[in-house]
Formats: sequence, structure tokens, C-alpha cells
Amino acid sequence: MTLKVSVVIPVFNGDSTIVRAVESVLTQTHPPFEIIVINDASTDDTASVLEQLAQTSGIPLIVMTNSDNVGPGVSRNVGWSHARGDLIAFLDADDVWHPQKLEIQVQVFESKPDVMMACHDRTVGLRPTWQPINGSVARWQRLEFRQFLIRNRCATPSVVVRRTIPERFNTSLRFAEDFHLWLTLTSRYGPVYYVAEALVHCANPSYGGNGLSGQLWLMYKSEIRGMLLLTKSNRLSLTLLLPVMMWSSLKFVVRLFDNLVLKNRLQTVSESR
Repeated sequence: MTLKVSVVIPVFNGDSTIVRAVESVLTQTHPPFEIIVINDASTDDTASVLEQLAQTSGIPLIVMTNSDNVGPGVSRNVGWSHARGDLIAFLDADDVWHPQKLEIQVQVFESKPDVMMACHDRTVGLRPTWQPINGSVARWQRLEFRQFLIRNRCATPSVVVRRTIPERFNTSLRFAEDFHLWLTLTSRYGPVYYVAEALVHCANPSYGGNGLSGQLWLMYKSEIRGMLLLTKSNRLSLTLLLPVMMWSSLKFVVRLFDNLVLKNRLQTVSESR
């Protein structure tokens, strides 16, 4: 039996991008079972745009609204708790999927019943022109827990998980809550399956972008706190904790420098025009 997919999309003030994101779901070669959009107390025209989308969508589109702005992690949990599909696929309101994204990922879940999570590569920057992919020859790699300790290997819009797993995004973490969940899942259930195909286009890079990813200090603090939570729950040994925290600190310094150089470069280009 083909696995059913519930797509969960949190959105805050995304009236200019949410239509494009939903359309990339509606055009999937493996149509999802349902689309759940969580309006995170938007103050623009997101609500009216979603109402129109729900009326015209050929796939059930459920709109849920938060009374307060609680962030994407909490919003994803809300959608997850109401989902009825076998799998949960996450998408952000300013990102778009390759038309074969769900088709390719569902294949790995159907062929490997023990897999709890799968993800893939992405593109950032100029919108890509999608090319057809032969999903039957996709090269899946196994990513272990220790590989995730080095860096977050999976952008949230690339991730599909089984709905029935009890873990959720940690609501005490406003930043890097996705990284913490991937670490929790790999420490408990074993390897994640990853395919080096860019099946999502992301509006922002992993850090230094215009959204939450741009707030480097808050991301760093949440990443460290997530490591401490993993140690408290016996998912990360004390022996590994110190080197992992040192590595996270080094990454933070590098990202600060890289972000500063990038901003200076963009400013120089702008002034030269």
C-alpha cells in the first residue's frame, strides 16, 4: 500500500510566498494526502490568501491559526499532531519543492520499513529550473548520529519523518530546534537516509540569511542548549559533550566572520553600481 504523506507548512507574514510554496506541493508526482498550513499569527494578508488557497486546492488544505506568534517549531508540532498521513513532510512558506521530491522520498520509506527519517540536498539563491530525476537510481547515503554532531545535514524543508514517532520539536528552543530533533532521532532510531539530489529550493542559506537563520548568536546559544539537553537525556555522553561544544563554538566564530565578509562584499557590489 502506498504511504500517505501529510505536508506541514508553518507561515508567518508569508502572503507573498505561500502560494508558490503550496503550488510546489500541488504539482508533486506523488500527490500528498493532505496539506496542513499553520498561520502563526500573521499580521499581513496571509489569512485571506490561505482562505482562497483552501477553496481552490485539489488536495485537502487545512488551515490552522495560532492566536500568538510562537515560532516554526511549535507550529510544526501543531500540524504534526493533527496530521493523518503515514509520513510527515515539512516545508517552509518561502521555499519550493522539486516536483518529484515526495515520489523519491516515499520510495525509501516503502523499501526500508525501519527508516524513521529521510532528507536530501537543496539549492539556495536563484530559483532553479527543475530537471527530471530517475528516482530508481537515486543514491541513498546513511547518515549517523556522529555525522550530525559535526553539522546539521538536513534542511527542514528536505525532511520527511514517520508520523508515529513520539519525538517532537523542542518547544523550549526558539532556534536550532530542528537540529536538536534530528540529533534526537538519529541517536534513538539509527541512521537517516540522505540523497544528494537538490529536491528543494530554499530562500535562505543555513545561516546569515534574512530569516531566523540570520540570528547567529541566538542560533549558537540554542545549539549549545540542545547539546546539554541531549546529555541530560543520555543521548550524548559527557565524554563527547565538551569537544562537541568546542566545535560548535568554532563554527559560530567562522560563521560570524563569513557573514561579515559576505555583507561587506554585497555592500561593495551595491556601491559600485
